[in-house]
Amino acid sequence: MLKVTLDLRCNVCGGERFMIPTPNDQEQDVRCADCHAFKCCSDALEETMASARRRLPHQDQWGYLAS
Repeated sequence: MLKVTLDLRCNVCGGERFMIPTPNDQEQDVRCADCHAFKCCSDALEETMASARRRLPHQDQWGYLAS
């Protein structure tokens, strides 16, 4: 497992650090590095990140825009 910071938030604790499985790991779940809550399966990580990105407020060079 690799501990990485992603452009995602844990639904339980709000953390941004996640444990990502390597191909050799038996468990292929992406979990919060802080509270170990399940986020998604490794196969669905790209889709999960794209979905979360669409829900975030728009950000330009000056920061977040009010919506």
